[in-house]
Amino acid sequence: MTRLLQWWESGSSLDIDGQRIFTRIEGTGPTVVFLHGFPTSSHDWAGVIARLRGRYRCVTFDHLGYGASAKPRDADYSALLQTSRALAVLEALGITAADIVAHDLGGILLQDMLHRKLDGRLGLAVGQAIFMNSSVYAELYRPGPAQLALADPVQGPVLARSLSRETFAAAVAPLFPSRQLAASELDDMWDAVRREDGQLLWPQHLIYMAERSKLSRQWEAALTQTRTRLGFVYGAADAISGAAILERAAAQLPNAAVVGLAGLGHYPQLERPDEVADALARLLG
Repeated sequence: MTRLLQWWESGSSLDIDGQRIFTRIEGTGPTVVFLHGFPTSSHDWAGVIARLRGRYRCVTFDHLGYGASAKPRDADYSALLQTSRALAVLEALGITAADIVAHDLGGILLQDMLHRKLDGRLGLAVGQAIFMNSSVYAELYRPGPAQLALADPVQGPVLARSLSRETFAAAVAPLFPSRQLAASELDDMWDAVRREDGQLLWPQHLIYMAERSKLSRQWEAALTQTRTRLGFVYGAADAISGAAILERAAAQLPNAAVVGLAGLGHYPQLERPDEVADALARLLG
C-alpha cells in the first residue's frame, strides 16, 4: 500500500475559502469520490484505490482540519459546513457527476448531500451513494467512552492534549478485530492525525455527534426518499456502527444493496482492502 508520505507527495492542494485542502486523483474511468471519516484522512483509502484505479477515476481529499489539509484552530467544523466545503472541492476539481463512497463522518456528509438534493440544492449529480460504517441511523450509534469524553466541552480539550501515538494505538486496536495493524500502518494513521497538532481539534470535530442527533430525522428521511441508488458496505463486527445498521438498512431500504463483511470492524478499508475493493467493484459495476 502507498505509504502516507508518498500519498501526500502524489497529491496536490487547492485553496477553498482561503484554506488549503489536500486532494488526490488516480486512475481512469468513471469518477468515484471517496470521503474519509473521523479522525483520520484520505489515506485510509490507499489500499482500496490501489485495487480500483484500473477501472475508476478515484478522487479523494482531506476534509478541513484533517490529514494534510489546513487545520485552523478557529474554524467551524460543523458537518453542514464540511458538506459545503466538500462540494466546493469537487466543483473546483471540475467534477459535476460521480459515485460517492463515504466512511464514518463522510457518510454524514453524504446523507446531507442527499437531503440537499431532495431540496433542489445540490448541483452535483450523484449516481450512487455507498455508505461504509457510518452511523446513518442515530439511535443505533454506539460511540466508545473515549469518543464521548472527547466530545465533552470540559473533558475533551484535556484528553486531546494527552493523546500520543501509544494511546492512539490502544484506542483504535479494538476497531480491527480480524488482524492487528502493522506498526507502519499505525504510524501513518497517527502521523496524518498529528500533523499540525490536528489531534487538538478532535473536540471541535466531534460537533457532528450533536448535529447528527439534532438532524437525524431529515438525514434519515433522505435515505428513504432519495431516488439515488444506495449501497451499504459495512464491517459487520463493528461495535460502533455495524450489523445493526445493516439490518435497519435492509429492512427500510429494500432497493439498497447491502453487503456485510463478516468479522471486519469499523475500518474495513484498512483492515481488508481487498474485500472492500471487491465489494465496491460489484456495486459500482
